[in-house]
Amino acid sequence: MKTMRRIALYVALPLVLLLAAGYGWYRMSDTGKRWRYEDRLATYCEGLIPAVESAALTSYSIDPGLPGDRTGGADDNRWDKCGVADTRLLVALIPYDAVRNRYVSGEPLSMLRYGSSGHLPVAIGAGWQGHTDFRGTGIVLNCTNRPASLVVTVSAEESHENAEETGKIARLATATAERAAERWSCDAPHGSRVPPIPVQSDSPTPGNTTGTCAGVPAPDNDSVDWHRGVTAPGTALLETCALGETKARYEELYWFEASFGPYAQSLRTPDDGYWGDAGSDRHSAWASAACGRGPRALFTVNDTEYASPSRGYLRTALRAFAERAAQRHGCTDLKLPS
Repeated sequence: MKTMRRIALYVALPLVLLLAAGYGWYRMSDTGKRWRYEDRLATYCEGLIPAVESAALTSYSIDPGLPGDRTGGADDNRWDKCGVADTRLLVALIPYDAVRNRYVSGEPLSMLRYGSSGHLPVAIGAGWQGHTDFRGTGIVLNCTNRPASLVVTVSAEESHENAEETGKIARLATATAERAAERWSCDAPHGSRVPPIPVQSDSPTPGNTTGTCAGVPAPDNDSVDWHRGVTAPGTALLETCALGETKARYEELYWFEASFGPYAQSLRTPDDGYWGDAGSDRHSAWASAACGRGPRALFTVNDTEYASPSRGYLRTALRAFAERAAQRHGCTDLKLPS
């Protein structure tokens, strides 16, 4: 009997040591760290977050690399919100006919607009419909098999406002969009791997307007000394332009914006946003155009407290801005305020 116990001990002890060594390797080795990270991602944010692209920000850290996730909605109106390192992701399916409700917190359209950045939005490129302002990045896939857009947005901290970090975030957004499209049955063409995105110079520029500001006339009653715009390839979801003055202080006078897809939907709020296909009031004007099967694009101009536009200027300037933006994006049926 004692002999059998000794044999069992001799067999069990090496097995225990082997298991302990294996557990230590799993806990301490780089490979074990990656495996634990991938195991966590399998159930984190519905498994939509890609390992390699997210690890570029988390270094395969579960805590604090994956700080938490939330899920809401269902079917064609569903969303996931999750953290990756110090960024926040929104992955959502948004029906083409959805309207933002400012009284409902946490619904996708209300989460598309993020904090301010010192940079104007620029196109992601590489065949993607998307943009970044180096603090917020957005990608949209228009589903061909259902009346909805698949949207991925990433909100980042100020420390990511450079080409290398923004490239990592853009690749995380595009890889997440590909996974979500597959898992949520959204048939849509994809772009390729996003190259580094250089920060464009969008500092005030004197002289004739160019890029997103091309063709926008200066008002008669205000002295416009500069404009801020970026190149406009026609794939960004947000395009902006500012006209300003340099007197006692540096001030913006007029702000133009072209919004496409769900970014246009997020502005169409019946009670307090732009409504109808076109219109104007004392300090703003808006127009819209059809851009494929999705929601109508929205083109807006707003003056500031430092502007004193001549009668009709907002509508005239909006026409010049909207016509070029609609043409770049292949939109038709442009409707302008009368």
